[in-house]
Parts: sequence; structure tokens; C-alpha cells
Amino acid sequence: MLDNVKADLDRFNDENCDTSFLRLLIRGLVSQGFQAILVYRFFHWFHLHGVPAQPFRFIIERFTEITTGISIPAATQIGKGFRIHHFGGIIFHSKVKIGENCTVYQGVTLGDKGGWGNPPTIGNNVLIGAGAKVLGDIIIGDNVAIGANAVVLTSIPSNSIAAGIPAKIVGTRK
Repeated sequence: MLDNVKADLDRFNDENCDTSFLRLLIRGLVSQGFQAILVYRFFHWFHLHGVPAQPFRFIIERFTEITTGISIPAATQIGKGFRIHHFGGIIFHSKVKIGENCTVYQGVTLGDKGGWGNPPTIGNNVLIGAGAKVLGDIIIGDNVAIGANAVVLTSIPSNSIAAGIPAKIVGTRK
């Protein structure tokens, strides 16, 4: 868990300058996105190790949702180096799988298709733009960029840029 938190914090060093761990920690703790990630990491560890955390988990998760506008269930699988760039309106299905070093902007939904089917699997190094909706049992490959307000209903291959409603591949990403 601590390795994941460290990797998440490292993503806050946008300028790639020599920043102390303490400075990154303070910067992270004042970020609503990092607060939601930290709560998720804590309760995900409990979930993985079968440690009962109710009703404490319910209270803390609801408080986090209210104060940040971000809902990340403990059962969600998120790789290290995850970053929520701007907070608010972010909803993840409990069965979503997200790879390493992914970035999500405000207003993103990763879910099923209205109560049926499974949610998406997101690869490594994926950027999901503001307001994007990624829905259904689809696979988003590695190194993909999804444009703002895109509605992704089909799988996207690695190294692609997807945009539109419904989303289509509009370019390649290196």
C-alpha cells in the first residue's frame, strides 16, 4: 500500500524538480483528488486482506464523496501512480480495473451500461479527459488519451487518441 501511495504522490511532481517527500505529501494532502485516492488505498488494503471495516469505512467513504465529489469503491483495482488532476463528479464502478500511471480529470464516469454487464478495464498510462464516460465491458489499451466529454462504448487499442460521441479513434499517441 505504501509503495502505491508514494507512486501516487510522485505524480504530483509535475515539474519533475527535486521536491522533498514532505513537500509532496503536504501538496498531496491539500488536493481533494489525492485525499480520495488515499482513502481508497487505505480501504482497498483492508478489502484485500479481509479486514472488516464497516461501519467506519461507510462513514469515511461517504464523507470523502461529499467533500470531494469522488466515489472510488474499495473493491476497485487501481495501479500505482494514479492521479486525479481535478476533483469533482468522478464515479467509478466497484469492478473497474485501472492500470498504472493513469490520469483522470473531473466529471469522469467509469461504469457499466446502466446496471447490466461489467465496467471497463483501463490500461497503463491512460489519460481520461474531463467529462468523459467510459461504459461497458470494454478494454482501453495502454498509452491511450480519451478526449474531454467523449463517450466510449467500444474498446480502444493501445497508442490511440479517442474523442467524440460516440468516441472514435482520431489519432495516435506516442
